[in-house]
Amino acid sequence: MNLNSIWTVLDESFDPLNENAYSVWQKIATEQGFEPGWITWLSALFVFGSDPFSTAGFMRLFPYGSARVLEARFGGAIKHGILIASGENEYHATEKGMDWRNQMTQAASNSIAHLQPIPPPDLQKIVNYGRRITEASLAAPEPPSKFGASHYFKNMYPGEGERLLRFFIHYFGTLDKYRGNAHLATWKHYNIEGNRWEVFSEIWGGKNNTLDKLFEELSFRGITRPEYAEFLQELAERGWIEETSGEYQLTAEGKRIREEAEALTDKYFFAPWSCLNESELEDLFNLSTQLRDGLKSSNKKE
Repeated sequence: MNLNSIWTVLDESFDPLNENAYSVWQKIATEQGFEPGWITWLSALFVFGSDPFSTAGFMRLFPYGSARVLEARFGGAIKHGILIASGENEYHATEKGMDWRNQMTQAASNSIAHLQPIPPPDLQKIVNYGRRITEASLAAPEPPSKFGASHYFKNMYPGEGERLLRFFIHYFGTLDKYRGNAHLATWKHYNIEGNRWEVFSEIWGGKNNTLDKLFEELSFRGITRPEYAEFLQELAERGWIEETSGEYQLTAEGKRIREEAEALTDKYFFAPWSCLNESELEDLFNLSTQLRDGLKSSNKKE
């Protein structure tokens, strides 16, 4: 069974649920007058809970932004009484911050309460498979680091009796964080910042291959257009990309590096999936396909 095919279907099931949650949070953030970039501190509250965290720690999970932008956004959360500065270069959720975290989580959960995309016994089987893969991933040898996945797993665990879809989101959200750390393990030795690697990956993808397209696609990061121009120049100086009439593409060396990183990411990420046998993997693929299609059907009805 092709493991990438299974992950793609799971990702296609996870995405609409994630997008639904974001729209719920966006409505609340707008009503409360939170500044743009609120998703940054909300993500920190989700992953770290009441644990203290630093900007550097946050960037071990979400390495593609800018420390300057992140610290400004955390400062906005401090202004709203959601975070406090805790020790040297660390932040800590306040009681109000934890209340907001719980309200946001509950609001997203309530918004999918009516969904029944597949029969509960089938969804339970998917959740059981997800639990087994997650447990195997968290127990796997390093690399990759389990920093992001373990924090998310601990602090976002649904309460007993929660809906099955919430457990699906939890286990595959944990695996998504594990894949992120698996990918980080493949490129961090190049001594390159994550925002540069993200630009490199965008050009590898082929769609966002000009400065304007990159800036438009990644504007949510809060990084300026001149900064992205500098990133492109740095990548060119490394010999990873080249520019022709304002369009960028990977050099042969850049293509080799990026494709090696992708292959190694898959190797790290899928190694723990050996906890399932071939028959179970095929069952997971078939059930996940039904879940994806059921969620698409539910969205059309709405």
